[in-house]
Amino acid sequence: MTPDPLSWNEWHLTLLSPWGWPGRVMAFLSALLVLILAWRALRRDTRPRRYVLLSLRALGLAAALTLFLQPALQLRNVTRLPNHVAVLVDASESMSLAERAGEPSRAERAAQLLRREQKVLQRWRQKHHIDFYTFGDRLMPATQEALLRPGGATSRADATRIREALAALRQRYEGRDLAGVVLLSDGLDNGRLSAGQRERQGTVSAERADPNEPVQLDGDTRDFLRALDAPIHTVAVGRPGLHDVAVARILADEFAFARTAAQVEARILVLGADEAGWVGRRLPVTLRRDGQPLLTVDVEVHKGQRDYRVLFPFTPERVGTYVYEVSTPTVPGEAIAENNRRAFVLRVIRDKIRVVHVAGRPSWDVRFLRGLLKHDPNIDLVSFFILRSPSDIDLGPSSETSLIPFPCEELFQQQLRSFDLVILHNFNYNAYCAQYLQPSIVPFVQEGGALAMIGGELSFSSGGYYGSAVAQVLPVELLPETMAPSPIGGPAAPRDRLVNIESFRPRLTPEGRSHPLTALQLEVRENERRWQELPMLEGVNLVARLKPGAQALLSHPFVKDADGRPLPVLSVMEVGKGRTMALLADSTWRWGFGATEEGGGDARGTAYQRFYEQAIRWLIRDPSLRLLRVETSESEYGREQPVRIVVRALGPDYRPAMRTEVAVAVSRIGDQAWEAPKPVLNRTLRTGEEGDAHLEIGPLSPGGYRITARATLGGRLTEEIEVFIVRGAGRELESPEADPRYLVALSQATSGRALGPDDSLDGLWFHEPHVVRINRHQDVEIWSRSWVLVVAVVCFGLNWTLRRRWGYA
Repeated sequence: MTPDPLSWNEWHLTLLSPWGWPGRVMAFLSALLVLILAWRALRRDTRPRRYVLLSLRALGLAAALTLFLQPALQLRNVTRLPNHVAVLVDASESMSLAERAGEPSRAERAAQLLRREQKVLQRWRQKHHIDFYTFGDRLMPATQEALLRPGGATSRADATRIREALAALRQRYEGRDLAGVVLLSDGLDNGRLSAGQRERQGTVSAERADPNEPVQLDGDTRDFLRALDAPIHTVAVGRPGLHDVAVARILADEFAFARTAAQVEARILVLGADEAGWVGRRLPVTLRRDGQPLLTVDVEVHKGQRDYRVLFPFTPERVGTYVYEVSTPTVPGEAIAENNRRAFVLRVIRDKIRVVHVAGRPSWDVRFLRGLLKHDPNIDLVSFFILRSPSDIDLGPSSETSLIPFPCEELFQQQLRSFDLVILHNFNYNAYCAQYLQPSIVPFVQEGGALAMIGGELSFSSGGYYGSAVAQVLPVELLPETMAPSPIGGPAAPRDRLVNIESFRPRLTPEGRSHPLTALQLEVRENERRWQELPMLEGVNLVARLKPGAQALLSHPFVKDADGRPLPVLSVMEVGKGRTMALLADSTWRWGFGATEEGGGDARGTAYQRFYEQAIRWLIRDPSLRLLRVETSESEYGREQPVRIVVRALGPDYRPAMRTEVAVAVSRIGDQAWEAPKPVLNRTLRTGEEGDAHLEIGPLSPGGYRITARATLGGRLTEEIEVFIVRGAGRELESPEADPRYLVALSQATSGRALGPDDSLDGLWFHEPHVVRINRHQDVEIWSRSWVLVVAVVCFGLNWTLRRRWGYA
């Protein structure tokens, strides 16, 4: 819409003389010198004579200067196009706050001021067009009616970015005439305007040392304001006296290492403690993980202190992605409760894989595996060998040997949770650590630990594990020590038949053909050929059968289990959040002496090394072996922001699994440990040509959320979990106390005025509208009037005559 033009008359005084500014200045200085000399000559005369002669001399000089400078009046009738006054009203979340109960909110104060100043706005409209906007994290056009309604503008924006709003305003008025800006805000900028100040302080705005200290705008901002070329008049609608406790800032890394000490720093902001009577109160500040309290620190409120630094040292035990939260209870009289908690996502990764390898006696198999683990730079190995059992006959006392007692209590009770993987290698359960391993192993595995048992004459049923807690988490059912099936599936045999000593070459099962643990080669046929070429194994432990839910990856070619099925030589199972593996042979070291692969090159040890590397990676849930992956576009979302979820499915050969159904469930994590997750969404997706599927949900209420995806890949059910959070209190409420300092700095830098909520808008100045057309123009020459010359002659003549009569000449 084109604004209506305005017409009015105006005049300007101009000088037509051709002498330029140097000649004009010299003329003025000469006239001034003549007056000074005349005053000095007449200073001894009587006052009436002195006044008369000086007045005549001054009038004559004025007339002479008029003739010399040739002044003229330029009379014009012009048409001007009204320019624009932009009224910007802060619509961020902090504007919804009221400093005290019963008082109007900051947004309502802005609305009251605009309603009160309607006559002033109407006068502005005589020369300007008034455009209304709201701003927070972005600039949005608004109507005057929306800003004047009770309660003011809707205040939901998550940030206050004043400079960004002014930059968007300049872009809107590019090539147009901006007369000036009126900005109503509480001044809580968290954008580029205050970025320089935050960098100099090394803190957020909540941690400024002196709230009354003026701020200095950086050079880039001052250049930007000069380019804007418009006065900015600011109105600070906030008032002092806010009472609030806020978790203002969380300083934490994006990731931490499992079993390595980490630290989270929380900045607690306490406003108005003296007036609210909170001095001396102890505020409990709690760190939670997925709703479970980890640590609580009490903060004592001191007189005159606003900022408190709270440190939470802790050690993450397990790899994964977790929602952590720092919170403090709501204090009576607080203005805001939403900013008393703040959540963040922490990814716990491995620095090194911690493995404890316990061997019942030295052997070639133990030596090979220990050497492999020891020389892997990604593994932190703790290894124990049993060199002397309690039943061994030794004539010398134990105190005179260099051997140490086996540290059962320390290893399996005190330090067990610090390991990723426990390997029991031909280790006798009853002889050493039954009382320590029994209560610890099941929780260890269910909470995410990994357990591998490798065969031998001291392992499985031969090691006394039947009926133990360890047997509960193994993927195979053990036999009683007194009974075992015959090697060919016949009637039961005595204890000495718990181990079969015949040589054999294990066979890949259908599950083993697609499982990453047994993938010596990626190509299926090449992988089967590789397994057939491996050296034969010597001996196998006998078990009753495979447990329900477990998978047999390698089977015996002729030995059967109690049900007549092929004996599971290698089997795996998911137990809670952990995994277990059972290898019923102790001669896999022979795989380190396989034949050279086709194509040349020595491949000695390749199969052995790859097998155990794959086994360890699978047992500890190495991310590179995941067939199902869940990702979110962000780990932290705003309240109005949609959540975008991407699910990727891979086949056993790690190629995209196309047209695969994936069940996705989203649930809200409880704020307290006793709260059950609250289902939010259950949906089945189908992957596309690239093996991925996309889902968008939200907006969601504030809190922590868990995504659980399930799909059948490679013939087995696969599950993957990811977490994210939706912010409650945004950056606006980190430090909710009004801060007019940036508003004052903006006004000072642009020659505007800084006002308060009770001040009037009357008297603010703006750029005049630009002339678009001159309708009439006339120059009235003052110097060419005859009376100017007459005045000059009469004054100088009369002055000369009087001086002669009074005796000066």
